[in-house]
Amino acid sequence: MTDKTIKYLEDKLEEDFSPEQIAERMKLDPHWKGPTVSHERIYRHIWQDKAAGGKLYKHLRIAGHKKKRKRYRSKDSRGKIPNRVGIEHRPKIVETKKRIGDWEADTIIGKNHKGAMVTLVERKSKLTAIGKLARNTAEAVQEQIVRLLDPHKSRVYTITADNGREFANHETFAKKLKADVYFARP
Repeated sequence: MTDKTIKYLEDKLEEDFSPEQIAERMKLDPHWKGPTVSHERIYRHIWQDKAAGGKLYKHLRIAGHKKKRKRYRSKDSRGKIPNRVGIEHRPKIVETKKRIGDWEADTIIGKNHKGAMVTLVERKSKLTAIGKLARNTAEAVQEQIVRLLDPHKSRVYTITADNGREFANHETFAKKLKADVYFARP
């Protein structure tokens, strides 16, 4: 980056523009005659400045947030559900809605992430069971699913859930309910 480019982006940062806004503005600004840079390059400049004792990072909307991980050539294993079985392996009868006992599970998160509920809907009858969660954790969801479906245990064949981390304990509640658990396509 040229000194002129650095001056331009540092001036804009001090005016509290985001790196994304600066990168776009450079493309559209009729007064800017230099080369444009990507928002990623602007972030790199901010982190280099911080490492050298600079204060540019303080102009970011979330000052001092963690550096972004590289997106290329890396597999992110955070939040992976162990032994996940995809919906494509679910028995065909579930799609037809001809039997009672195939459930769909989901969670509802409250405003400002305060409070959560787990919902279970039987696909054919539309019978709905809802339970409040003290915390939105895999353990709390597992306990609530077992509590809600235990009275219907003889009519629980499959449970289909999304890929949320709160369903990570699917093997435990599947075993307790003697049901198969499947996950939607990510």
